[in-house]
Amino acid sequence: MLKDMIQNESNKVIKEYLNDVHAYDLAELFIELNDEEKDKVYSLLSNEKLAELVSYLELDEAAEVLTDFDIDKQKQLVEMMEPDDAADIIMELEDEEQEELLAALGESSDIAQLISYDDDVTGSAMTNLMVVLFPEMEVKQATKKVIQEANDVETINTLFITDVNHLFLGVVPLKKLIKAKTPCYISELIEYCPTVRDTDPITQTLEAINNYSIFEMPVCNENNKLLGMVTLDDALDIYQEEAQEDFERLSGLPETVQGNPFKTALHRVPWLLLLLAISVPIAMITSHYESVITAAAILVIFQPLISGSAGNVATQTLAVTLKMFSTNEKGFVKNSIREILTGMMNGFVIGSIAFGTTFAFTSFNTSTSEQPIKIAFVVGASLWMTIFIAPIIAITIPSILKFFKFDPAVASGPFITTLLDMTALSVYFGLATFVFGGF
Repeated sequence: MLKDMIQNESNKVIKEYLNDVHAYDLAELFIELNDEEKDKVYSLLSNEKLAELVSYLELDEAAEVLTDFDIDKQKQLVEMMEPDDAADIIMELEDEEQEELLAALGESSDIAQLISYDDDVTGSAMTNLMVVLFPEMEVKQATKKVIQEANDVETINTLFITDVNHLFLGVVPLKKLIKAKTPCYISELIEYCPTVRDTDPITQTLEAINNYSIFEMPVCNENNKLLGMVTLDDALDIYQEEAQEDFERLSGLPETVQGNPFKTALHRVPWLLLLLAISVPIAMITSHYESVITAAAILVIFQPLISGSAGNVATQTLAVTLKMFSTNEKGFVKNSIREILTGMMNGFVIGSIAFGTTFAFTSFNTSTSEQPIKIAFVVGASLWMTIFIAPIIAITIPSILKFFKFDPAVASGPFITTLLDMTALSVYFGLATFVFGGF
């Protein structure tokens, strides 16, 4: 639509449309334009609208747009954005461009302070665009301050109360302030509100926002000094990013790369080579049992059944384990025991069915084996043992990583599956060697 308007409508009509359209919709239309059309949009947009547009673009696209302007214009635009959004965009710039812009902003700027935090801590996601009141304020004075600052803050639904040293005391909902009748002081309206620390893991803050059903979570330092807040909309964005990261790790992806297929392939090749390398022991295990495979070649037919079933069970347990970690659910030991017992029972049922099916198959196809009962026992018992072992591995590996302060999600599907394949083959062919007199 915007593309057609640029080609067919006057600048006046286009400008009116740009001023009226929501920045999200404008961002969706903007990415379809060529460089010449984008330049025309730049010329018709006010700085405020342009800053809003950049905030709604994907981070890499926003950084690219920002670099279309000189350093003075970049400074103006980022100062009009919410500090947390601006910080995220600046982090996407090349090192030299980032340093130049941060130097223009100054070390004392709110954006520079946010960038100083690591990505995975709460401080990196907070904003200080909020209304702060003091307990000794009379409600009329407080209301006047809210009205004066309303256009410059992110939200006025929650009003934050501190003392003269900026120590956090509590909050006053806007609705409560409006209902208050003079003479009344803010100290009479203060409500308790839980807080998080700026150095807390961002996942812990997301959990607190969810548990307390808070739209604006106060962020304090270790001395309880109010630094900012994390809003619900930012929390939702972060939650989506965290979910995507966990999905990528579970899939063995270094990151989700969009656009250029060459760039995507370049990012994935090292990980695929790593997965290939750790699969080599599987081939070595198989070759170690060459004699039993030669004696009972039919064992090879059932090999994928053993590995596949164990991998499926492990993936389910891994998902449950990571969910317990991400939400800090209580009763981890109890839930782990439940998963292991479930695996044992499922293994017994599936192993029994596999025993009967394998026995019937080998009995009716005598050319494949002269010892159907032994083959059936090896397949059934191996399935039972591997499905029993699978949840133990899927719980143990992430737990070890968490203990050593690593992200448990790096125990991704491919790595767990490869480890299980090695275990399943060792159990399967080891049991076959024992049953067929290999010792």
